[in-house]
Order: sequence, then structure tokens, then C-alpha cells
Amino acid sequence: MSHRVAQLHRAGLKATGPRMVILAALEQDHGHPTAEQLYEMLRQEHPSLSLSTVYQTLDAFIRNGLCRRVSGPGDRLRVDGTPPNHDHAVCRLCGAIFDVDRDQLPLPVPPGRLANGLMVTGVRLEYEVICQACQEAPAEGSGKGKPVGASHVHDGQA
Repeated sequence: MSHRVAQLHRAGLKATGPRMVILAALEQDHGHPTAEQLYEMLRQEHPSLSLSTVYQTLDAFIRNGLCRRVSGPGDRLRVDGTPPNHDHAVCRLCGAIFDVDRDQLPLPVPPGRLANGLMVTGVRLEYEVICQACQEAPAEGSGKGKPVGASHVHDGQA
């Protein structure tokens, strides 16, 4: 049995074709892709895959702990398929998302419960940053770097 089949089974999911290819894509893409980006990446080799299936699969993966939702500019679903022990830094100018290793900056132990009977299952920290590329970019009007949605190449590491 492949490691992906075992991973899906441990999460309580059947190992369907779409789940296998989407899980493989998440393992390869560490750039916090949107559902649309995953769909575009996979549709050439898997023409029967629909954008709806990608969204539904990602939703199942999020609910079952195989990936997690991350913040980004706009309202598009972005996911992170890398191991859970890291946080994120999001550039407030261009929206680039960077992984921050928890070994660099460990988090405090969370409480078991919050008010109103809320059970705490984890803590995620998101740093608001200005990435190196935006710091080095010539100002466009306001002297504050590139606007949200501007693109530039980065390595995805904080």
C-alpha cells in the first residue's frame, strides 16, 4: 500500500483517484496554492478532474487534518499541505506566504478550553510582514512598495 493510500485511510478517507492526485500535488507544491492553482496544475494530465472536485477534496482534507487553510489576499481558498509544526508570515503588500519554522519561534502551550465551551485543538500564528522583494521594489506612488496582488519571485521561506 502506498504512503498516500495509508495517509488517506488514517484520516478516515477512501483512496479515490482524485484524492490521490490532489494529495500528491500538495506534497509537491509548497507554495500554499489556491484550489484554482491546483486545478490548473492537474487538469492537463487529469482532464476528468473538475474544479468542484478540487474544492470538495480540499474541504475533506482540511476537515480530516491532511492540509490546512491559510490566509492570503482575497477570498480564495489557499491550502498548506506541509507538516503542521510551522506558522506563516504573510506579506501585507503582495500577499506572498512564507513558512516560519516553530523551532525558530516556539509557541506557548495553549489552554484546553476557551470561554463558551470552545475546545482548543491547536494554535496557529500568522506574522504580518513586508517581504524582502517588496522592501527592495521601487515604490509605486506612495513609497510603500507593491500593492496587494503584485507578483514577484520569492523562495517561500521566511
